[in-house]
Amino acid sequence: MPRKPGAQPGNKNALKHGIFSKFITPSDDQSMLAMSDEDRKDELSMARVAFKEAWEARLSSIDAKEKLSWDYAAHYWLDLINNLKSATIEEEQIQEEVWESFKDALRAANDRQGWKR
Repeated sequence: MPRKPGAQPGNKNALKHGIFSKFITPSDDQSMLAMSDEDRKDELSMARVAFKEAWEARLSSIDAKEKLSWDYAAHYWLDLINNLKSATIEEEQIQEEVWESFKDALRAANDRQGWKR
């Protein structure tokens, strides 16, 4: 199977050498990996703090190249925030649908067995 262009899955070189090396420290990366996938509150809070820091740094930058760097970082964190919020909303909708399906199946089973409500 030929390799796809760009970084391969699991490649963390961008954290060491790329633009995000200024914004994501190795300890932050380790912290994010250790967080639960079940609850996105920690990631969302961390992304909001990082976005605010990047945006404030962008606003205070004088050099155009540095301003562009901080702009990329701010957009990265903003995209991450939006993705996390969308995923959370989608999961809540799925859980609600599963629960409704479960209740419908329980009602149907009760009706078949003649249980009174």
